[in-house]
Amino acid sequence: GKETWFAYGALAGVENFPANGLAKSHCFEKEECIHTIQANISISKNGTFYEGWVLDPKTGERLSTGHLKSTLGDVRHNLSFETAKDIRAFTKVLITLEKDDGDPAPGKLVAQGTLKELKRDK
Repeated sequence: GKETWFAYGALAGVENFPANGLAKSHCFEKEECIHTIQANISISKNGTFYEGWVLDPKTGERLSTGHLKSTLGDVRHNLSFETAKDIRAFTKVLITLEKDDGDPAPGKLVAQGTLKELKRDK
């Protein structure tokens, strides 16, 4: 469908954690949204992984966008998340370092950024 909303933002490491990247969110006419992350972040140690999140700063609601993957086995990590939920209010992007222990609660915050809407020509 036709894109109705687009936002993007830079990601940076927190507390001197070495990370940077770009997050983008697109929403379309038929109530579908896609959120992507491209991040440069150190390789996680065995038993840990990076998880992406979007957060609505007004309500505090947080939504997991899944595990970041390093397809080449280096610092380049990617994530692509599709949802029928309207995520336009979820403008804060977080990356956490998680232990692979099945606990769904967010782990240590290692990178974050803020999405800014970009109005496109119609």
